[in-house]
Amino acid sequence: MTDDTINPVLRHAYGRVVASLLREFGTSRLAMVEDGLSQAMLEATLAWRSRGVPENASAWLRRAARNRVIDELRRARFQGELPETDDEHAAVTPEPPGLTDDLHDDELSALLACAAPTVPEPSQIVFALRTLCGFSTREIANRLVTTEENVQKRWERARDAMRSVDLQPTAEEWPTRVQSVLRMIYVLFTEGYFTSGGPTVLRLELCREALRLAHLVAAHPRATTREAWALLALLILHHARRDARIDADGMPVLLEDQDRNLYRRDELALAFDAMQQAQLLDSKYHLEAAIAAEHAFAPTFAATRWDEIVRLYERLAQLEPSPLHVLHGTIARSYAEGPAVALVQLEAMRPPTWLAGSHLWLATFADFHRRLGDLERARSFYAQAIALAPPFERAVLERRSAHLG
Repeated sequence: MTDDTINPVLRHAYGRVVASLLREFGTSRLAMVEDGLSQAMLEATLAWRSRGVPENASAWLRRAARNRVIDELRRARFQGELPETDDEHAAVTPEPPGLTDDLHDDELSALLACAAPTVPEPSQIVFALRTLCGFSTREIANRLVTTEENVQKRWERARDAMRSVDLQPTAEEWPTRVQSVLRMIYVLFTEGYFTSGGPTVLRLELCREALRLAHLVAAHPRATTREAWALLALLILHHARRDARIDADGMPVLLEDQDRNLYRRDELALAFDAMQQAQLLDSKYHLEAAIAAEHAFAPTFAATRWDEIVRLYERLAQLEPSPLHVLHGTIARSYAEGPAVALVQLEAMRPPTWLAGSHLWLATFADFHRRLGDLERARSFYAQAIALAPPFERAVLERRSAHLG
């Protein structure tokens, strides 16, 4: 059997096995668990090349990794690195039953542990990618557009912070921890869908892992909330449009130019079901999902219900004040009431320095002036925006500017 067949199996099983072993040995043994699983994966690769992948590959990996952890605990106790009584049960306790559906509980427990307030948010993302999604340090660095050294430091911070974190939060801690988990998944998906850098516009691996974890939370009887279902709906609505968001050359395609026949209707139906589960609630995820739904289900760009999107952005800005929500609401208003009305609103804004000096702010001015026929001012604003924009967005702005004639 080839490694191309084996590697996806190992990747799929990685997070589930880590989560199960953390339940047994505790979060303080995170590094030991990862080392044990790494050895088990090497053994699996060598053995499965000749024998094939076993029927229950996850149970095979768990058993092998568990044995390595127990061996390391015995060695540490023998050398005096552990008290005589510490983890003594691990060496004599029979192996638990094979992997079952309770692994979903284990993965959720690991996410909740990582969502403890003592774990910094950047470290939470790295923990989720490395420990539960099976990405290597190099893969994470590539996907988050940072260095391997930075990723390693973030993981070490998560590992150190989790030494004293209980996998089972108290009843009082559950709501706060679940909210942190949802925020972690939201950031993870955003990094895949609206990439901050790197060679591609979309990082589908990050999107898929965020979707998997979001469904895990939403479907769990104890963790599920209407906000969790709203987040799942939001992610599916965006992900269903992925084929239309890039052209044949891998360049981004603006919403107004997207071929809506490429939207995945089967996934949009799943998003609709998730929104039904979410019901009505005034939360960030509900409002963003409603905005995404207006775009996804509109038959054409012109037929979009822009007045409804303006209303949703106004409520979102009230609920979670941000100049970006106001800016996006102004852009929506330009299609609902015309660019002249929106330009007046834009000029009346007092944006923070970071936004006023961004390509997004300048490009919005350029677009409004283009649509109003003031090509000279549009050209000037496009030039300023192009000088500040990251590569992919720069290419889109250059095309827009060139079309001015």
